[in-house]
Amino acid sequence: MRTAAAGRDDGGRSDAGRNAASQNATRRLLAKAAQGAVRKWTGSLFVFVLATAFPGGHAAFAKAPGFQAAGQEAGQAPGGQGAGQATGQAPGGQAASQAPGSPAAGQAADQTAEQPANRAAEQAVTDRTAYTASVQIDPAAKELTGSVHIQFVPQDPAFAYLHVYPYAFTDKKKGPLWADLLGKNPTPGTYQIHQLRIQGKPAAYQRTGTLVEIPLEKRVVESGAALDLELQFSMTLPRNMGRMSYDDHAIWLGNWLPILAVRDSSGWHLDPYGPVGDPFYSETADYQVELNVPAGYQVASTAADGTQRGEEATPGQRVYHLEAKDVRDFSLVVMDETYQRRETTVGRTKVRSWWRKGDSPVQAARNHQAAERSFSYFQSRFGAYPYDEYDVVRIGGRINGMEYPGIVFLDGSHYQGDHLASIPTVVHETAHQWFYGLMGNNQVEEAWLDEGLAEYASLSFLRAAYPQIGQMRVQGRLIRGTTADAYAEAGLNAWLPTSRYPDNQSYSDLVYSRTATMLLLLEDVWGEERLHAMLQHFLAEHRHQVATGREWVAALTAEAGEDAAPFIRYWLLLDKEQEQAAQEWLDRQREARVGRDSAGNAR
Repeated sequence: MRTAAAGRDDGGRSDAGRNAASQNATRRLLAKAAQGAVRKWTGSLFVFVLATAFPGGHAAFAKAPGFQAAGQEAGQAPGGQGAGQATGQAPGGQAASQAPGSPAAGQAADQTAEQPANRAAEQAVTDRTAYTASVQIDPAAKELTGSVHIQFVPQDPAFAYLHVYPYAFTDKKKGPLWADLLGKNPTPGTYQIHQLRIQGKPAAYQRTGTLVEIPLEKRVVESGAALDLELQFSMTLPRNMGRMSYDDHAIWLGNWLPILAVRDSSGWHLDPYGPVGDPFYSETADYQVELNVPAGYQVASTAADGTQRGEEATPGQRVYHLEAKDVRDFSLVVMDETYQRRETTVGRTKVRSWWRKGDSPVQAARNHQAAERSFSYFQSRFGAYPYDEYDVVRIGGRINGMEYPGIVFLDGSHYQGDHLASIPTVVHETAHQWFYGLMGNNQVEEAWLDEGLAEYASLSFLRAAYPQIGQMRVQGRLIRGTTADAYAEAGLNAWLPTSRYPDNQSYSDLVYSRTATMLLLLEDVWGEERLHAMLQHFLAEHRHQVATGREWVAALTAEAGEDAAPFIRYWLLLDKEQEQAAQEWLDRQREARVGRDSAGNAR
């Protein structure tokens, strides 16, 4: 997702929706920290950028137009909640002096590097989970009714767990962070499970918030066969500014279908739906969705639905048969006749943009071009896109931008007037098709891994295709990524569960800006080609899988030829005692590159 400061940044809400009280403390900390932010790190890359772009130096930059906008996320989604961590500790209870994935943390790089291949081999012999849904949508009543069958091999002999995220919006939410996400006066929806069956038999279940716990029969699980879980449901849609809602022209459904919780080597991940970040962690599955909607409505979804016009089921109703394989979620938008679309083919994929009559034609064309060009760029840099369609859909609300497999949502502000602010959001959400869509991660506990890498990839594209926009966004990221002393004093860093961030500003500055700054500094030393090749290789190793932060650190160590722990401890864990060691690590990497270049020239 994308958040913003002067309206948005890579995953967030507009400033109009931000609660001033919840942000003021963070801003005061930033103002204080900024006084001492420009030091050694700015000497490597940051000062170079400032000197070339702003001859007046740091003061001139601070007053430059767009500074505020450059410092915000283009899409901060509602955040998940994870178990709290002790201040100064890395995920899993490691002390900050023990960076995840480093040999010092007790994990050799060569051992960690083998894990993706081993996991891929294990998963290859296990059938993917399959979701088969039949759903009817009544746009007038804002109601959905239907059922979903989930075929899965149990990962626990005693229980299965479902995330049923629509339950998050069946009651009123309190607090500034929820107001930031949902708007000032959201209207709750309803959700009801009418029947839940296992192997065709009624099954007991217990619900706590958005989590449904289902006891399993031991004898059934021990057979090793896949189980069939059927859930029949009905819901009325909530009215809010977030990922799942409606307005007069569309219904947008993000995170609407029940989805199995993940159980990995660290256990079950049963995080609730929270208001900061993206509270999701999912594995790939196959989806078949039979969608029944009134005639006259159009559909865009995770599936490749561009060739479908729907079959007439009953007079006035049409049925769409939607199918998507090896994807992390299934999202869709139902649109009325006011929607228009534009389509371009990039490689094997049709890139489609959807907007409404009355929207700015200039903005619609600009957004489509940004989607098309960035899609082509990311495919050339980070690997082929395996799906036949990619939709960029204008919705209501003010979510700014939100990513799903094969489809992203952009709120209406990106289609009004004549401005360039929409381009970074379109690009960031498109980057997520690789960093989240193809290579998954735990977005609750390691948000930096998809958001930070997606933002760095976005900056790479913007610098190449839109130099002025790219320059301003890089400058904003660098400023915010290096003004982190106050966050360190508060026990915050870039590698925390989303529930640990007190507001969207700190989440944006650390998860997006701090991670992107780290990668920009590494690029300055290694060169863009080498860093992109490393990211492409890492993504290929985890394609359709789940990557962890430790695995990424191990890959960095392997590519660098030395333990990357000091670099990671300082930049991601914000261990101030490692600042000098991190700088020396970068200096050695620079010297090694100079040595290789000299040797190459000598030949």
